[in-house]
Amino acid sequence: MDVKNMDFQKTINKAVDRLSLQQKLIALYILIIIIPIIIFISIYSSNVYDRAINEIRIKSENALEIEKIHIKNNIESMRRTAQMVVSDIEFIDFVKSRNEANIDQLIDFRMNELSNVTRLQANNPAIENIRLYTTNPYITEMWPILFKEDRIMEKPWREEVINRNGMEVWWFDQQTDDVLERLPSQNTAKISLLRELDYPKDEHLGIIEINMFLKNFFPKMFGSVQDPDSVYVVIDKDNNMIRNFHHTYFEDEGIDTEDLKLKFNKSKHEGTGSFQFENNETPYLVITAYIDDLDAYLLNVISLEGLYAETAKTRNVIFSGIIFLVIILSFVTYVLVLLLLKKMYKLKDSMKQVEQGDFSVDVEIDGQDEISELAFHFKSLLGKMNGLIAEAVNKQATAKETELKALKTQIDSHFLYNTLENIKMMAEIEGQYPISDAVTSLGEMMRYNLKWKNDFVVLDEELNYIKNYVDIMNLRLDGLLTLNIDVPQELHDQEVLKMSLQPIIENAIKHGIIPNDQKNEGILQVNARCSEDYIIIEILDNGVGMTKEECESLNLSIQTGVKNQKSDSKGGNGIGIHNVNERIQLYYGTEYGVFVTSEKGEFTMVTVKMPCKIMKGGSQSV
Repeated sequence: MDVKNMDFQKTINKAVDRLSLQQKLIALYILIIIIPIIIFISIYSSNVYDRAINEIRIKSENALEIEKIHIKNNIESMRRTAQMVVSDIEFIDFVKSRNEANIDQLIDFRMNELSNVTRLQANNPAIENIRLYTTNPYITEMWPILFKEDRIMEKPWREEVINRNGMEVWWFDQQTDDVLERLPSQNTAKISLLRELDYPKDEHLGIIEINMFLKNFFPKMFGSVQDPDSVYVVIDKDNNMIRNFHHTYFEDEGIDTEDLKLKFNKSKHEGTGSFQFENNETPYLVITAYIDDLDAYLLNVISLEGLYAETAKTRNVIFSGIIFLVIILSFVTYVLVLLLLKKMYKLKDSMKQVEQGDFSVDVEIDGQDEISELAFHFKSLLGKMNGLIAEAVNKQATAKETELKALKTQIDSHFLYNTLENIKMMAEIEGQYPISDAVTSLGEMMRYNLKWKNDFVVLDEELNYIKNYVDIMNLRLDGLLTLNIDVPQELHDQEVLKMSLQPIIENAIKHGIIPNDQKNEGILQVNARCSEDYIIIEILDNGVGMTKEECESLNLSIQTGVKNQKSDSKGGNGIGIHNVNERIQLYYGTEYGVFVTSEKGEFTMVTVKMPCKIMKGGSQSV
């Protein structure tokens, strides 16, 4: 996955690199404009959509509250009717009578008590039926109020009503056969309030049924004017869905009612609530309201397809308008950038001519902007380049002359080496071996000095050079000097600057050993050790030494280059200790260099610190 990402990133980088600066600026401009616009439109559309849904939710919740008020009124009306029937003492006494009534009693009952119950129904036109199903064998059925309980023995609600011991039971019948065994009509869906009558106490007497058609009980659900984008349904305590089957909303929308019930059961709670779901990529909003008297939920299922389409249309119109505006602005920006970069393109063409070898290009770009300033510096650069070319031609001619002089010098040095070799042979023939050794040392020193091809040598070569130097100085000092070298074998190939130790040896002899009036043996000790990343070379002499103040002054002179009597060196080849320190810091850095410690009348020790760099195979510089 990482490899694919890297390849994709490389492809993008290559594509961007192939674009001109003008195209990059236009692309950057479009990105800077388009990306915030897309984000803004998305957020704005989402907020508009959410606000619209919230408005729909509030409107639907208000409609549900109004519907609940209607339902509450219908519930109270049915309860009040049931209570008035139960409270009619003459009616109830006749029903619970255990004596068979004669004709006069029956006529009197029908004309009075039964008429009172019939008037209750007439006074409540929304109530469809008031019925009493009795188990009293002495009672004769009087339609449409009084019936034998045998007619409802198969009803599914009978057992539940008896088990509730006089508590009311609400029952929904979507479409059932009438107890009078009439044909079912098209609108027989109803809701029934059922209560058990017991007399005496705990003795079953009958069941009262007050029912109302659902079209009257739920006016919104069964209203004649239906909203094509929404539908009302009820889900009862047994998870049965009660709805208006004449409204084909679910069939038209292709919504599975069982799936809707599952989604509802996952989010239902008492009171008013809502949830959303999708069906066939169409969003829906469901507002729920709990009806505690019925232990049921009233649902308003609302399609958001129209809202979603309207929001998308608005978003697309806004986005299209902005895209059109961005295209116009991009074209204008393209022209303006072209004018702004005209000077840069002219400067680029001039650079191409210089690249092809034409250094006589005249860059004429006026103005005070950055490109004009760049053109001015480029023109100055061309002038310097032309001057350097002329200088290089002159130097080339001078180099030819220098080569001739170098050839002459080489011939002279060979002549000198041959002469010294002849003197050495003559000294050996005469038995003057000290003179022969001195001539040999002098020849090696001259060869080391004259053949300077590199600033770096191995430590072993520098040590051989100071050996030859001490041998020459012993001719002058009658063998006063003794040189001891203690350097581990692995450091013999350590890289050092050429002629970095000889000026220190010369300084030690000239200012330390020779001024010693006692003329004792002068001992020069050279030690070397290496840490992980640097090497320490110590050169110790047993000369006159220095006081603390003189030593500090000398160290200051070495670091700053300010000459004083303690630190200046005029012997040897003229490279002072300060020059050695300066060369080391120039090549390796200021953390390296030379430092002096001394005790008056005892010793002087010069410490040289350089990076540890082993030159495998030795040096080729000499």
